[in-house]
Amino acid sequence: MKLWAERPKEEAYLLNPAFCSTLLSAAVARYAMAKKEGLPFPLAFMVLPIILHKPTRESLPPNTRTSMAALLQENSSARVLFYERVVSLMPYTREAIRFAMKLDRMAMQGALLRAKVGETEINRATRKLTDEAHDCLVRARFLGKWFAAAGPVHMVMAFWGIRP
Repeated sequence: MKLWAERPKEEAYLLNPAFCSTLLSAAVARYAMAKKEGLPFPLAFMVLPIILHKPTRESLPPNTRTSMAALLQENSSARVLFYERVVSLMPYTREAIRFAMKLDRMAMQGALLRAKVGETEINRATRKLTDEAHDCLVRARFLGKWFAAAGPVHMVMAFWGIRP
């Protein structure tokens, strides 16, 4: 990964660790609210590729009543090049996790990520964002809850065409 000062402006704006860690924290917090446990570490690497890819983010259902399997069967284009997006965003996901841990906003508990921010902080962050960034954060919260409802980690990853 390039040093921060060497990154193109567009990359620095979209993939900055503060924004990415906020998205991850929101997903982790919502997962924990729904499942009463932390987000499994492998699923953290799926958040940014889904949320930051606008066509995929916009294809997400409005609520968790739509199963992940059903949506991805209907909308198989969401899985096109998904593996490549996961791999290309891995360094940014790692950087965001480290950033959140350094600021004490996230913690590892075994193989689970736990958010150390509450709904109030996430709501505050949501109000400060512009339209597209706001949409990313809202959808990241949804994604955490949807992951919790979708089943075990290996099934969620299989729905998206990847393996742990």
